[in-house]
Amino acid sequence: MSVRRKVTIWLLVLAALYGGPALASEQCTAPDEHCPFVSALLQQREGYGAQATGGLGGRFVEVTSDRDAGPGTLRAALKQARKGRTWIRFASDMTIVLDTQLRVPSDTTIDGRGKRVVLIDDGLGVYGSRNVILTHLTIDGRLKRLTQAVNVANGSRDVWVDHMDLSRMSDRLLNVKNGSTDVTISWTRFHDSNKVMLLNNITSKNLFQNYDRDSIARVTLHHNYFFNTVQRNPRAQFGTFHLFNNLVENWDFYGMSFSLEARALVEGNIFNNDARRKCVEPEFFPTVEGINVNYCRYISIAPKRSALENGESDRKAYEKLKSRYGYTRDYKAFLRLKDNLYLGDAKPVLRDYRPESVPTPPYCYAYEKPTQDLAGRIRRFAGNTPGDVPLPGSRAVAHCPG
Repeated sequence: MSVRRKVTIWLLVLAALYGGPALASEQCTAPDEHCPFVSALLQQREGYGAQATGGLGGRFVEVTSDRDAGPGTLRAALKQARKGRTWIRFASDMTIVLDTQLRVPSDTTIDGRGKRVVLIDDGLGVYGSRNVILTHLTIDGRLKRLTQAVNVANGSRDVWVDHMDLSRMSDRLLNVKNGSTDVTISWTRFHDSNKVMLLNNITSKNLFQNYDRDSIARVTLHHNYFFNTVQRNPRAQFGTFHLFNNLVENWDFYGMSFSLEARALVEGNIFNNDARRKCVEPEFFPTVEGINVNYCRYISIAPKRSALENGESDRKAYEKLKSRYGYTRDYKAFLRLKDNLYLGDAKPVLRDYRPESVPTPPYCYAYEKPTQDLAGRIRRFAGNTPGDVPLPGSRAVAHCPG
C-alpha cells in the first residue's frame, strides 16, 4: 500500500468519525460494511490481529444502564452476544463499577467511541473466543482486587485491542497467553501500574512444558503509550512479536523483557526516562504472591534498564532446572532491533541475537521513523481519546512483505 493511499484511507476515516450524527450507529440498520461508522473503525486494523471483524454482519446492541448487571447493562449485552455476532454501543457516557470480570464471547465488538465509558475495579476476559474487537474504553482497577484489565487467554485468536486506557491493576493490565494468537494492541495507554503486560507465561515448574501450545502466539504492538509504569512493557516469552512505534516513558524498574526463544522484531520504538524525577507510585503495590512492593528506589538506575538483558528474567530458573529437564532450547529470545530512539537518560540494552530466526511480518503496516514529533502524537492520541484518529506522520512508510 502506497503512503498516499494510506493517507487517503485515514482521511476517509476522519471524515466518517467527524461527519456528524448522520454517521452514528443509530443511522445504520446493521453493523455491516455499508455502515460508515463501522467501516471507519475497520479501516484502522493492522498487524497480526487485523483479521478481527468483531460483530460485523450481526446486530447492534445498546448499553443503557451503568449498573453492574440487569437489563440494559454491558453484562446483559455480552450475554446476548453469545447468541451471535454483536456490535455493542453505549447510549451515553457512563461509569460502571464491576462486581466481577466481564466475559467477552466470540464475534463481538465493544465500541465506546463517541461516549466516555469507564469500567471500575475489574475488566474484560476473552477466554477461548475468536474475532473480538475492544475499542475506546477506560478500565481502572484502583488496585482493589487481583484481576486484569484485559485478559486474552485459553486459545483466543483474532483479537484487536485499540484506543484503551488501562491503569491500576493489582495483577496485570493485559495478558495474551495460554495458546492465544493473532492479536493486535494499538494506540492504548498503559499507566500507573506495576506488572503491565505478559505475552505468554510459565504455568509449570518446567519452563518449556507449554512451549508447543504457546509458541504459536503472534502479537503486534504499535503506537501504544507506556507511562509511569514499573515493569513488563511488555514481558514476552515463546511466541512471535512485532513491536513498532511504541512510546515507553518513565518506567521505575525496567522497560521491556524478552526470553525463552521469543522471536521479536523491535523497531522504531521510543524510550524516554528521567533519572531525577519524583516517584508517583502508591505506598505499595499488592501482588499475587501476597507481598507488598514499591520500586521508587530503582528510579535513579531505571533509565539504564530500558530492557532487561536478553533472557535475564528467566536465566536463573533455566540454569537451576536445565539438568533436571534436559533443556536444549535457549533461555534467550531471538531478537532483531532496528531504529529505536532513546531520549532523556534512557540507554539501549538489547542487541540483535540470532536475528535470522525472527520472521518478517507477513502484513503491510505504516511505519514511522521515531522522532520527538511521533512521541508527541502518541502522547496525544493513545488511550480512550474522544474520537481522535491520528494521521500518519510525514515520514510514514508502508512496509509490506516481499
